[in-house]
Amino acid sequence: MKKMREVRPIYIILFVLAVTAGIFFTVINKKSVTVSQPTLVAVQNNQSSEAPAPQNSSAPIQEALVNNPNITPDFQPPLDRAGERLTKKPFGIFITPQNSPVQPEKFTGYHTGADFEIFPEELGADVAVHAVCSGKLLSKKYASGYGGVMVQACMLENNPITVIYGHLKLASIATATGSNLNIGDTIGILGAAYSQETNGERKHLHLGFHKGTAVSILGYVQNKADLSEWVDPCLYVCYD
Repeated sequence: MKKMREVRPIYIILFVLAVTAGIFFTVINKKSVTVSQPTLVAVQNNQSSEAPAPQNSSAPIQEALVNNPNITPDFQPPLDRAGERLTKKPFGIFITPQNSPVQPEKFTGYHTGADFEIFPEELGADVAVHAVCSGKLLSKKYASGYGGVMVQACMLENNPITVIYGHLKLASIATATGSNLNIGDTIGILGAAYSQETNGERKHLHLGFHKGTAVSILGYVQNKADLSEWVDPCLYVCYD
């Protein structure tokens, strides 16, 4: 019995040492895990920050128009936000009083130009029209179907054309016939809606490109083949 009492304290000491050692190693392991986790997160964050940004696959309409090879620096839109304004009568559309997007309609035929509409807030405001190219002012007058109309001589891809600006307030065109207009110059303002200035038409701009030097202000032609004498203005000016 005395011998067992002498041995028991040794076991107790060994037991205490074993427990202490176990606690010590557990704490060390926890500290090492705590240190290693932020290091892993930091590496992941570095990888994500260096990854290339995803590319936008949908190019805006304006960018596509600007990239159109037909568009040249020799032409610019007659109105701001031109690409948003072509909503009713584009070039070449066949119009009748029955199918026209504008009612009531009094014309029939293939549209020789492009119509640029106004925005609602512009109905009672002055809307300035700018020269789409550089060239001489050939004529300005009142004409049936237009009200005020102006014709300018320009060059398109080394070929002469005449540019028709329809539905203008005739009195606002200060440039004299025979004088030169530079691209971007203010020509005048749009005529008031449903007035003599637009010959009873809505407030908008009709823009036509006619091939050659002969002046023609036809807004419509009856045969589709006759459209070959005209150029779609939107190939050159329907961008912002």
